[in-house]
Amino acid sequence: MLNYTLLIYKSSLKNYFVEKAGFAESISNSVREWNGDSMTKIPEETIEEIRSKTDIVDLIGEYVQLTKRGKNYFGLCPFHGESTPSFSVTEEKQLFHCFGCGASGNAITFVMDIENATFTEAVSKLASRSGIAIETFSADGAVQKKSNEHQSLLDAHAFAANFYSHLLLNTVEGEKALHYLENRGFTREHIEKYGIGWSLEDRETLTQLLQRKKFDMKEMEKAGLIIMKQDGTGYFDRFRGRIMFPLHDDNGNVVGFSGRRLSDSKEEAKYLNSPETPIFEKSRLLYNFHQARLNVRKSGKVILFEGFMDTIAAERAGILNSVAVMGTSLSETHLLKLKRIANQLIICCDGDDAGWEAAKRFANLSIQKGLDTQIALLPGKMDPDEYIATFGGDAFVNKVIGNPYSYMSFIIAYAKRSKNLSHENDVLQYIHEVLEELAPKLSPIEKDLMIRQLSAETGVSAEALHEQLTKRLGKMAKQEKAQWQESRLEQAAPIAAPRKMTSIDRAERLLLCHLLNDGALFDRVRQDHQEMFIREDYSTIFVKLAGFYEQHGEPDFHRFAETIEDRELRKIVMEAAMMDRDPESGEQEVNDCIHHLAKQRIIQKIEEMMHASKEAEKMNDHTRALELAREIIQLRKSLSAM
Repeated sequence: MLNYTLLIYKSSLKNYFVEKAGFAESISNSVREWNGDSMTKIPEETIEEIRSKTDIVDLIGEYVQLTKRGKNYFGLCPFHGESTPSFSVTEEKQLFHCFGCGASGNAITFVMDIENATFTEAVSKLASRSGIAIETFSADGAVQKKSNEHQSLLDAHAFAANFYSHLLLNTVEGEKALHYLENRGFTREHIEKYGIGWSLEDRETLTQLLQRKKFDMKEMEKAGLIIMKQDGTGYFDRFRGRIMFPLHDDNGNVVGFSGRRLSDSKEEAKYLNSPETPIFEKSRLLYNFHQARLNVRKSGKVILFEGFMDTIAAERAGILNSVAVMGTSLSETHLLKLKRIANQLIICCDGDDAGWEAAKRFANLSIQKGLDTQIALLPGKMDPDEYIATFGGDAFVNKVIGNPYSYMSFIIAYAKRSKNLSHENDVLQYIHEVLEELAPKLSPIEKDLMIRQLSAETGVSAEALHEQLTKRLGKMAKQEKAQWQESRLEQAAPIAAPRKMTSIDRAERLLLCHLLNDGALFDRVRQDHQEMFIREDYSTIFVKLAGFYEQHGEPDFHRFAETIEDRELRKIVMEAAMMDRDPESGEQEVNDCIHHLAKQRIIQKIEEMMHASKEAEKMNDHTRALELAREIIQLRKSLSAM
């Protein structure tokens, strides 16, 4: 390959980048981007191993609910709002493309886009996901362990989890806790699967071990594993004398703990959870999501519990597609995660009053977010763990999870709980609550069913109930219209329709397509033509591509796209790379594109000069206007000769 750095400096693009973007800086940035950020390099063989072990369908399926149609998979694009799936994933080519917004790429660029990550961060995330250890090399060749911003926090939690597990399973100090778990129905397999452990009563055992391992104590306090003493002289363990349940993020990393006390002491909370930290946010974390995700995708159904112990109990009953919130309300982030991988949500909360209230909150929010939602109810005031212990796993699977209430039936049951329908006031309140809750949310058929049920239970005629429902819907319609009129002026401007492709767009895209896929052709074209592209972003990509060929020698649009940090430029590269081209007619297609772009460049120049000429005439600068007219005539002659 030619020395492209020298060629580029000799070309007319040199002045362009020196004046407008800083050419030397552009090349320097491109060099840095080839293997990520901060002048570090991940070995190419490692990157290739990560690519080969990452199936793009599985990866994107963790973010988007995909349905197979023919050879490809389709889902709702995660990069723009849409109601009809236009996001396609091709297993054969290991590529994704959105026909709506144009987003395209492979597994690495998908992570870069969805997580707003650099190349190195995306590779590190996929390496962790695939169980591949990576090392980076600095500019002087020194080996560096690659870590992210919070790696020390993750490492400390992994160390603590292993330590707690060892104490539970292999020490005399952990025997009491182990017997307690076994009596609760836990097998060793379950204990190991969920990484359950035991923390000693001693105040500083973990603290001292973390110090020996050279962890920074201020960071460990930030991680929530230790607490500073009141006098500021040192630290002590946050968790002491508790059964330890590790909390994992979506990638399976331990990011926190929930510790359950063994004693019945009322002086201490039954459960003690890690505080929120840079790696642990309750509104984002769903317990067991990393293990349930694959089974949820397969079944299309996810079961949501209030507490993580219910999820563990359900797993012992053979339910492998459940998750739980961590002592917090269900959030939009939680629901977005679930909606991407599941068609149906079954909510199962405790049977006490607090459980009913939680189930109603969860159900209302889920319905608002468009999830097909059902609610599994427990008798009495039982929680799932108690029900399974009392009636067995089969009864829980078949009678509770396998027989859930529809949203309508649940709301009716919820409103009826505290009512005595032999009392007139309770009847009126019951009807009001049901209509208030369900009127705007049901289909015509569901409304009819609701009216029939209310009539049968209360003795009120269906006609009267229909009239009341109609009044309620009319009142709501007026309120919604008023709200719409008030907010009309505050609404965001509508999204502009996608710009139609011009002949310049098509020519530049096809030209870039050939240059991305044919290094030898790039050599020949680069020698013969100093100017090719018209649009600035294509010229920028061309410079980066020249640097890429200088470094790697051979075409590889996957690798090249991964080196580009700018998402819009990366999108242009992938769109061009996936165009249909005729390799046998590559020279002719490229020449046609270059010829067309050259003509368009002259046309644009003529238009600019005509505008300048008119401005000169307005300023009575007739000499300048005459010079421009002569230049326009010469340009038109050259255009006619092309």
